[in-house]
Amino acid sequence: MKHPHIVPCVIAARCPGYAALAMPYYPRGDLAFLSGKQPPAQVHRYMTHVARILYYLHRRNIAHNDLKLENVFVDAQKRAHVGDFGLALKVKAMSRTALASGVGCSQDYWPPEKLAAGPRTRIDPFKVDVYAIGIMYWALVSGENPEQGLDYLSKVTSLYVSPDQR
Repeated sequence: MKHPHIVPCVIAARCPGYAALAMPYYPRGDLAFLSGKQPPAQVHRYMTHVARILYYLHRRNIAHNDLKLENVFVDAQKRAHVGDFGLALKVKAMSRTALASGVGCSQDYWPPEKLAAGPRTRIDPFKVDVYAIGIMYWALVSGENPEQGLDYLSKVTSLYVSPDQR
């Protein structure tokens, strides 16, 4: 995949017992390192880059499947680049769903439907990617990190109003 905001693999090597991938160095680190330290305009710019990557991937029926702050790297020009495609999922164009057990992503970025799903439940991995962008955006603006045990699901649930309650 070639896209200006996707981390390229520079070299791949098979070593005894493991495989190694070399990527470019990103001097500003990842978005987890920058969380809470950026002005809103810069956060918006980073997330625009990530959204463009998702658009590119989703148009090709590929779900990243593990979007999180630690998988978005920032170069010297403050451009965001998505990496770590180890859990990426190619979805059949007609189905647009996958078994919940096959949809990866870090638990702190799971949408409510993934948390509630059984292993045989089908969910939309593209929506899982989009939800992860929302969690990332919130974390960057608030400075709170989902990995620190913040119970964002209870916050989301508290904001949810069922159609019966309207």
